[in-house]
Amino acid sequence: MPRPLPAAVLAITGGDVDAVRNHILEAAYRVIDKHGLAAASTRAIADEAGISGGTLYNYFENRRQLLAKSIVHHAKNLTDPVAKLPSRAGKNTIAHNLRYFVRQSAIALDQLVPLFAAAFSDTALLHALRREMADVDPLSDPAAVVERYLLAERDVGRISPDADCHAAASIIVSICHDDAFQRYLSGERQRPRSRHKEIELITRSLTT
Repeated sequence: MPRPLPAAVLAITGGDVDAVRNHILEAAYRVIDKHGLAAASTRAIADEAGISGGTLYNYFENRRQLLAKSIVHHAKNLTDPVAKLPSRAGKNTIAHNLRYFVRQSAIALDQLVPLFAAAFSDTALLHALRREMADVDPLSDPAAVVERYLLAERDVGRISPDADCHAAASIIVSICHDDAFQRYLSGERQRPRSRHKEIELITRSLTT
């Protein structure tokens, strides 16, 4: 029989299963953020969440599933502005919107790259992450989000009918990933590059 939740957790979640699960996921991410992925034990997460260790297993199968879901839960919040790029079609300028994507991607990737880099040392965790990310935009395929935006711009007549939106989207996302990797590799906090020239070049290729 599941153990009753502490009063403090009930006050926060109302005992709702999804709310309790999110409460645990957020606690897990706080532990990861403070102490690193390797130190995120079930005991540390349970203590942060204010519940017993056994209660975790009422909501998650094992530690790796919990960590994977926590990372993806946090990543979804970070990438929400990126996922909304297609809704900007027809507004502002195309270059402005693509620069917005680059800025928002940098914010998200600067937090996510270290997490994914740490996950590469744990094969089982990496598999769990892949499963959790499979159906989540834009984590599963960020280039597809950019391509949807560009196709929407093409539909409203702001991009040339014969423009290669797929290739342009792939280039833009590759730039974002490379910049984030280089910032992480350098080990120094750097201001993300604006990539104004590159975006202007891509925009001209799409609109001429």
